[in-house]
Amino acid sequence: MIPEIALIKSEKEKYNCEKKICGLYPLERNIIILIKAGVKKIFLDLSDDEKIFYNSKIIRHIKNVYNAEIITDVKPLIDMPYLLMPSNLFLQAHYFDELPKYFRQRGKLFSPIIRHDQFLLLKDDAYNKAVKLARDYIIENTGGFIAQKINKRLSIPISLQLVKTRIHPNYLTVINMIIGIMSSVFLLFDSYWYTVLGGFLFQTASIMDGVDGEVAKFTFKVSKIGGWLDTLSDNLTLVLFLSVLSYLYFINTPGILSLIVVLAVFTGIIFIIGAMLIYLRRYSKSGSLVAYDREFLQKLPYNDPFVFITHKLKYFTKKEFFSILFFLICLTGRAYFFVPVIAIVLFIAAIILVIIDIRYLGTFGEKYLKKDFTSQH
Repeated sequence: MIPEIALIKSEKEKYNCEKKICGLYPLERNIIILIKAGVKKIFLDLSDDEKIFYNSKIIRHIKNVYNAEIITDVKPLIDMPYLLMPSNLFLQAHYFDELPKYFRQRGKLFSPIIRHDQFLLLKDDAYNKAVKLARDYIIENTGGFIAQKINKRLSIPISLQLVKTRIHPNYLTVINMIIGIMSSVFLLFDSYWYTVLGGFLFQTASIMDGVDGEVAKFTFKVSKIGGWLDTLSDNLTLVLFLSVLSYLYFINTPGILSLIVVLAVFTGIIFIIGAMLIYLRRYSKSGSLVAYDREFLQKLPYNDPFVFITHKLKYFTKKEFFSILFFLICLTGRAYFFVPVIAIVLFIAAIILVIIDIRYLGTFGEKYLKKDFTSQH
């Protein structure tokens, strides 16, 4: 377990403390990472130049934002375990999940192990390497071929430019929501080029959906409010898009059958989103629908046929997949022709998720969430 006290000390060899890593100064970044890891009290033993820089550039971004005590008047540390680290160390937040791998303990003193992925920032190439490691970690922990090979290749360069402005990721979520809404507006014109434009904007919204999350991770501004806002953005965009497609399908193919298809679409949407929101509200600290899969579905036993089917088909329900699928469908100029297929898929998915929630979120829901079913995979 990481100590609750840390001492950040300037190295004798100077470094460029004004050069940023993914939008944050090295010292600022390290302070935030320590606080996020659970450190309650941070002592700063800085050189005169770095102390001036901290007071002029960093403290305003830390003060009244993070719940930790930062002390610049260094006194002999009390006889308690503490972490000693250089101010120009590059580390990542997830290193604290593997403390013995990245930190050495000698008595009550913890110190970082200098290695290929945890090192001192002394030259420009070290900063470039640090940015690459932070970027690659996000890509590697993004599920899905399309997200990794297409969307992230486009969104991360945008994110790395935006973090320089210190824009809050929630503002980007709102912008993304507007793009998604506009995609549905263009569909309403029901002409070929407007339909293609609508599909293109829907795919653009999918790419930009990664930007707000990446900015949040680069700058450590991940929050439950941001998760709920992102969930609202994703679902509002999807519901509006499917609503317009259903409307176009109904007016172009009137009759009782088209009405049943439209009702199936909305029934499926309501029950799928409802099943996920019930889990988030009862058990999760996250506001993102991604948590439903990561925290819940992946912990359920594979020998349940409904869970097995869900795992096999869940990728086809991810935004990265259906957004590019919708774009390709829009290239036909008659995207609403595919509404019956969408209705069948949504309705079946809704039935499966409702059954799973009934089985595992009831009286024994917490037992299933705490128990590790990976041995049954």
